[in-house]
Amino acid sequence: MRHARLNLLVAIAVGAVLGIGPALAADLPAAVYTKAPAAIPVTGWTGCYLGGNIGAGWQRTAVTDAEPGTPPPLDAGADTGTGVAGGGQLGCDYQFASSWVVGVQGLFDGASVYGNHFASVAYAGDASESLSSRTDWFGTLTARLGYAVMPQALLYVKGGAAFAHTSYTDVDPSGLVNPPYAGQASGVRTGWTAGAGGEYKLSPDWSVFAEYDYAGFGSRVYGFTYNCGAACGFADPYHYSERQNLQTVLVGLNYRFNVGSAPVVARY
Repeated sequence: MRHARLNLLVAIAVGAVLGIGPALAADLPAAVYTKAPAAIPVTGWTGCYLGGNIGAGWQRTAVTDAEPGTPPPLDAGADTGTGVAGGGQLGCDYQFASSWVVGVQGLFDGASVYGNHFASVAYAGDASESLSSRTDWFGTLTARLGYAVMPQALLYVKGGAAFAHTSYTDVDPSGLVNPPYAGQASGVRTGWTAGAGGEYKLSPDWSVFAEYDYAGFGSRVYGFTYNCGAACGFADPYHYSERQNLQTVLVGLNYRFNVGSAPVVARY
């Protein structure tokens, strides 16, 4: 009788354990299985690109009377012109030594950078003579050296040749010293440029950039042609030396093609 009771108690205990076990297992969190991190495509900078830009420009123009027989050269004043610029660029890059990038680029922008000033009374004889300069386009041919601080982010410097077309005017409507006159000259300036910027890839094919550039054109003598002819009372053409530089800040978008890619596994 005693053994029968013991067997009954054992059977009840085993049954309780068997009943509770599945219930406890149901309360435990299910095992979580995760896949390996996906490969994120990261492209290098080797390849070519075509894009557009827009920005602002400002130029410093200093004018000196350079007419032969007018010693010494007389300071006719200076001004700082401002305006907008926009256009396009085309270039190619090559990435080497893991993070370094070298390249070449051509850029051409239309512009409207204008400035004017009144010549000093001591020079002009009255306070109404106005000299102006307007740059309506510029371009650069540059080499570029950059460093990829991240696979998709590039910092760079650039330098090379610069070109700009500028028109100049000399106007005095008063007629106090000479008959009212308006003279003009224009030409393509050549010089050098240097700048720096950064570029960031939005995708393997598209990137955005921002940069600052300085272009120095030195001094050049122009002969101004006037509307008053022989009645002007001075030589026609009359010569001025124009010393000029141009600075720009540009932002832009590039489409990149023929760019190789290498999968990189993201680390968490």
